[in-house]
Amino acid sequence: MYIDESEAQTFHKSLIKNFEDAVRSCMHDHTGVAFSGGIDSSLIASIAKSFNPDIELCTVGMHGSYDIKHARRAAALLGLEDRLRICECTGADIESAIPRAIGAIESTNPVAVGIGICMYLVSQCAHTNGIRFLVTGQGADELFAGYKRYEQAFDDGILDHELEKDVLALPAQIKRDVAVAQLNHVELYMPMLDLADIAARIDVKLKMRKERSNYIRKYILRRVSEDYLPAELVWAPKKAVQYGTGIQNALRRMARKRGLGQEDLLRQYSPDKLV
Repeated sequence: MYIDESEAQTFHKSLIKNFEDAVRSCMHDHTGVAFSGGIDSSLIASIAKSFNPDIELCTVGMHGSYDIKHARRAAALLGLEDRLRICECTGADIESAIPRAIGAIESTNPVAVGIGICMYLVSQCAHTNGIRFLVTGQGADELFAGYKRYEQAFDDGILDHELEKDVLALPAQIKRDVAVAQLNHVELYMPMLDLADIAARIDVKLKMRKERSNYIRKYILRRVSEDYLPAELVWAPKKAVQYGTGIQNALRRMARKRGLGQEDLLRQYSPDKLV
């Protein structure tokens, strides 16, 4: 177990080498990156660019959304602004995607559906731009403590337990994302998952740092990323995709307009067997 930063830094070359190899294996013709401008997709894009300078980046979100603004800025910092493909979505696009996402993921859980819609729209964006293989950062949050909800677990001393539980749940999430992307004839690659064995050996105190009242999630991944990314991207905060795109808020507004909770709304788009 790597328990302090100086010790952990001695293996960062191994971690990066494994990740470079994982990204390289994803590089085929018609390959793109699902790009939000966060540290995960930026690191993937930077490494992918070293193998293919013409790599394309796909970004989705509602007009003026956080992710679209952030993706434009990140792509410019990476010198990939001319490779960025932005697909803005409307409320009608989101509503149209609801039954497709629910049918693929077999759930009406609002967060799961919100993520499913994001995957549906970004894979649709990829397909529209002739991209058959889409590289995503799936797994980074679970492996390196990226979710905001982990902050309380960190304070309570149970972060290791929460991460272990979420890593065990990854296969179901992967199945969900793959099923949704297949609706648009797009195959997903998830190179972050190749770091699972290494990540399991890193102490949680290196995955999250707390400085006064500020939490630094994915701390060790950010430190390693300094070799590839400008500091503005390494240390920038990032919203979860369903919120950064504006899609979850759109679902909330749609439900409120009909006087329903989100899950009650979603059940109207699904067979009765879904829960």
